[in-house]
Amino acid sequence: MCAVRILYGGMSRVCAEGILIMQMISLKNSAERVPKGAVWALGFFDGVHPGHRKLLNDAADAAGQLGGESPLPVAVWSFTSLPKADVLLTTREESAALLEECGVRWLVLADFAEVSHLDGEAFFREHLQNAFAPAAIVCGFNFRFGCGGRWTAADLAEMGKAAGVPVRIVDAYVDDRGETVSSSRIRGLITAGNMEEAVSLLGGPYRISAPVEHGKQLGRTIGFPTINQRMPHGKAVPAHGIYICRVSFTDENGICRDYPGVCNIGSRPTVNSDTADITLETYILHFQGDLYDQNIRLSLYKRLRDEQKFPDVEALSRQIAADAEAAEAYFSNMEGEGICF
Repeated sequence: MCAVRILYGGMSRVCAEGILIMQMISLKNSAERVPKGAVWALGFFDGVHPGHRKLLNDAADAAGQLGGESPLPVAVWSFTSLPKADVLLTTREESAALLEECGVRWLVLADFAEVSHLDGEAFFREHLQNAFAPAAIVCGFNFRFGCGGRWTAADLAEMGKAAGVPVRIVDAYVDDRGETVSSSRIRGLITAGNMEEAVSLLGGPYRISAPVEHGKQLGRTIGFPTINQRMPHGKAVPAHGIYICRVSFTDENGICRDYPGVCNIGSRPTVNSDTADITLETYILHFQGDLYDQNIRLSLYKRLRDEQKFPDVEALSRQIAADAEAAEAYFSNMEGEGICF
């Protein structure tokens, strides 16, 4: 499957095996590209967690009810970025791919600065009703819009009623403790190192995709060759430490490969004195090969321990072996995802 590209000045595509799945349009050109009469879901959708998926399912339900035997398309209206969300769970490319998995056909990305000055009525009229003639609109209970965020989901419902556009407001999605699941809450868990709870709320592992860089190649001298990556800019950085993960990539034959692994996120103090040099260094179990310059996805499941400095590389080697055994045991008790992009 090809990687997602977003071109904010025009149209781009998300494709799998050459088949057009979803078109992504910038706000400036969207009225010419997106068909009228879709069901529109509104929000930022960072992480596309189960709360977001509940909202998208409601949009799909509305599309089915209104379209009958031919369900209406579902589209998402979102932003390229938000001022208060400079660290995210997913890049916009990752979010787009996840939205496509949820059945979204169109994604419109607006520049926050271009619309944040509008009052609520102007936003509804110009950027929803006139631009797209929505058949229905779906948003979350906490959706706010217009200058200063002064207009609420209830205000949107009133505007929709006056215009003959039904608006569904989706209640908060809560966990087993009755606490609201939100992107900000999940980001906090990840940066604190509480990966297992973050994974539970995300509905899946926390994923990081980045190219493999050349490192010092010390790992292969102690029997544990590793790959080295850098955190993508803007992604939430997990607390430094050792994580159980899966490593996914497409091989030279186009086949998806997926392996268990253990990843060190941090400065590698045993072999590196530069504490500002933060990397993701991963030992891939049961794999031999060259992955340099390939874009590899890590899926993080559990934090095993803090990063620590060992007295010598022999002690480090023994600990990596123990960590690898822990990863093997972890995945022996659950089904591997086997998902690749």
